[in-house]
Amino acid sequence: MKKVLLVSFYYTPCTLTPAQRITFWAENFHRHGIYPIVVTRAWNQDIKTHQDTKRPLGEKVVVEKYSTHEVHYLPFKPGILDWAYLHLGEGIFRPIFLLVKVLDVLFARFTLAFTSFSNFLPYLSTLIQKENPENMIISGEPFYLFRLGYQLKKRKGISWIADYRDDWTTNELQMEKGGSRVRKWIASIESSYEKKWVGSSEQIISVSEPYTKRISDFLNLPGITVQNGFEESLLNLPEVDLEKEFTIMYSGVVYPSQDLKVILGALELAFAEGNPFRLIFLGAGFDVKEKRRIEALVPSHLTDNVEVTSRFPRAEAIRRLQKAHVLLGMAYGNMKGIPSSKLYEYLALGKPVLLCPTDGDLMEKILSESSLGFFAKDSKEAFLLIKEIRTIYDDLDKMDKLKQNSRKAILPYSRENQLKILATHLGN
Repeated sequence: MKKVLLVSFYYTPCTLTPAQRITFWAENFHRHGIYPIVVTRAWNQDIKTHQDTKRPLGEKVVVEKYSTHEVHYLPFKPGILDWAYLHLGEGIFRPIFLLVKVLDVLFARFTLAFTSFSNFLPYLSTLIQKENPENMIISGEPFYLFRLGYQLKKRKGISWIADYRDDWTTNELQMEKGGSRVRKWIASIESSYEKKWVGSSEQIISVSEPYTKRISDFLNLPGITVQNGFEESLLNLPEVDLEKEFTIMYSGVVYPSQDLKVILGALELAFAEGNPFRLIFLGAGFDVKEKRRIEALVPSHLTDNVEVTSRFPRAEAIRRLQKAHVLLGMAYGNMKGIPSSKLYEYLALGKPVLLCPTDGDLMEKILSESSLGFFAKDSKEAFLLIKEIRTIYDDLDKMDKLKQNSRKAILPYSRENQLKILATHLGN
């Protein structure tokens, strides 16, 4: 079998979304004649807040070998940035944390010794010497992992591919999220890092055609689009009872660019009509600041209808999504080509998806193909579509037919079919 190194900060038993993509690759590459060797950090399953991802873990390297792949878990010791976030990031000392962030950026020009993955480089150097892999894929973020590819190419001559789950310094969403002068200054420095480090790779991978083109054009490198997709096991989940009250559920992180006023306006109209619904932001409480922001937008008379939950283990989160009547997506302001990873899970669950406000772009296109999408530009349209979806639930045969008819259309978005695309490129 062809040996390929997979380097990723996130990997099972981590239950965060970034771990799902690389874990599936590692466990299924063998079907395509590839033996992956994963190098990652030690993880606990129980992750409820950002702080949980920064705590020290592990004393020694743990290697797990299977017939299909192997995983090397390196001890995790917080670097200066993670240590500062853990102790200073959300309190009155946040300005000191921001100063540490600047130092971290400046140090990265010369070394990764002060980062949370300082032990990756020496370990990978030894592993490459021992295993002689044919290729290496490094998955970002953290995007500073790409410096490993740059250094190992120089030291060991190994060819490598940069896997972007999101784009880095061309990322409009992140710039919008924290568009301060300091962030823009940091982005300009990191832009030079990206060109230098990733410029040493043979190609890049990203999760949508717009992302791939944007990154490829920026770096003048060939690109492969491998969408996040969904696991086909989600298509065969046992049925669960729906919530007693009509429930619309959003899964995951809510970004400032997403206009919550549209769905809240629809809830206001439903409340005025005497037929409100429950609106649940599943796991959005993972980010304390976003939880506060969402709750501050909810009018006092609607607070009983809106819930922002903590983060749940993935199996429990999926079960809760199954219990919802409608799954909610929201455009990222005027930004285009953003393929929300939750969208693929929504497809697999086969429920009506309300895109509110719609993006008029990639998400609307994918949902239209599946016939599961309902698209609203404003609160009134959203309110009317919710009423329409309620009528579909009055006819269970109609709802079942909607789910079954979507199956064939969504299969190209399965992780297995997306993995075939990547495996074909690696085989060339």
